[in-house]
Amino acid sequence: MRYLLVLCAACASTPHGVAPRPTEGSIAGLARDHASGDVIAKVQINIRPQGQVVPVKTLTASDGRYRQLHLAPGKYSVSANFAGQQVGVENIELAAGDPTIVDLDFDLGKPDPVVVDFGNPKDSEIVHFTPKDHQTRIEGTVNVRSSHTRIEGAVVTITVTDAKPTDETLQAVSDDQGRYRFSPIKPGSYVVSAYYSVGDRAQIEVRRSGIEVAATQGVIVPLWIETAR
Repeated sequence: MRYLLVLCAACASTPHGVAPRPTEGSIAGLARDHASGDVIAKVQINIRPQGQVVPVKTLTASDGRYRQLHLAPGKYSVSANFAGQQVGVENIELAAGDPTIVDLDFDLGKPDPVVVDFGNPKDSEIVHFTPKDHQTRIEGTVNVRSSHTRIEGAVVTITVTDAKPTDETLQAVSDDQGRYRFSPIKPGSYVVSAYYSVGDRAQIEVRRSGIEVAATQGVIVPLWIETAR
């Protein structure tokens, strides 16, 4: 009986249905080769809070992803080393709550270090690459313009602009890092759009047209959504 009374008292002290406000953040991302689009495993990642010398260290997994939890909000830099090349991302503003996604783009075979500013990326640049598996594909990320964060659960649609009536429109849903992929697909000219629900409304938030995809080519198409809550 004593145990039951203590448990009930603890329940009464927390308002029903109110989740505690997060006090920590996290940094996650994907390491890949710019030319081939291949993900890179076992990349050494150093995450350094501003003003600290000793970094937090982690490695990318077999799928090229990494994630570091339990980070205090503030400004950070991320550096990575693989096959003699060094990649750095600076001025990362980390907030409590949803993860901040920091991708790492390597030019393997080029030893020169690469340093980019997280606050001023080439965020809308369409990138073409040559997959080693020779599968024609479209992939990318769905992002919020105002906060520079990724969107999970957005419905992404691709349509061939010169498609016959029998051709199907393809759909995918962005994952927990805001990523989507269509592979394999037919070569052609595509329209790529993202549909996302905000509160009680839902609409097509962003659309990019004239995406040319050649046979055995990969194309990265970033989608940036303007949200007004």
